[in-house]
Amino acid sequence: MICNYYVTLSCNATCEFCPLWVESEKNNLSESGNFKQILLSLKREGVHELNITGGEPLLRDDLPELLAQAKEFGFKVKLTTNGILYADKARALQGLVDNLYFSLDYPFADEHDRSRGVDCFHLVIQGINLAQQLKQKPIINFTMTRDNVRFLPEMVDLAEKLGVFIYLNPVYDFHGSQGFEGVTLFHIHYYARRRKVLVNYAALEFVKQGGNKVIFPRCRASQTSITVLPDGKRVSPCFFNQEGRQGREDICSSCMRWPYMLPSFSKGIDKYFFLNLYSKFDMLKKGVKK
Repeated sequence: MICNYYVTLSCNATCEFCPLWVESEKNNLSESGNFKQILLSLKREGVHELNITGGEPLLRDDLPELLAQAKEFGFKVKLTTNGILYADKARALQGLVDNLYFSLDYPFADEHDRSRGVDCFHLVIQGINLAQQLKQKPIINFTMTRDNVRFLPEMVDLAEKLGVFIYLNPVYDFHGSQGFEGVTLFHIHYYARRRKVLVNYAALEFVKQGGNKVIFPRCRASQTSITVLPDGKRVSPCFFNQEGRQGREDICSSCMRWPYMLPSFSKGIDKYFFLNLYSKFDMLKKGVKK
């Protein structure tokens, strides 16, 4: 069981493929400071991994205290940041995150900054270097869209130059930016063989098949994930489909929201189950505990 913990819905960027900042007025939730009770409840229910997300998690002032409590309870912690505030928060976070992902969309400053709506490319590179100095083992989270996937070779080269892994993360499904042609998927598979490249092959196959089908949904969010909002409230089956039918609502059509779909692949014996399992072994073989 995994918990997707949206510690804040605030963000300091306006990414071209993210709907959160567009709907900021709808996402104005208070941030509960009672996270010890929240984490204790999750622990008792069998949650073993926290995916700390948002918004931009580093905007939450009490994040170090929250993470310290999570480690005390024995959770494995994954956190993804846009890197803008990392230099200021790095030492307070040291040793509290198991998998630290830095979002990087392009290998060039001008393109990445355009995509994010703020000048931050140099802050991401600075953050990655600092995280390495602090023994945090950072990973580049490359959200692939139909536009930036053409720079995949340069992104892999950049990761190798920095001495870090790069995770190839197909974009969710915002503003029609999702989906790739067959030749592009072949291109991604080709680069996935590189030593520093990580990918989930079940996700690539799911993209190829067009995502979730509402008639025969592959989503198992309710069985594999718990979603906690900043105010401590839980929603189900997922953040995007709150209180609806699992995998069967209009918003679920063609869904590729990986924080929920990847755990879903661990339920049900089919090609996605085995591709997901193979992907985990491949990451372990490359030296990444996933």
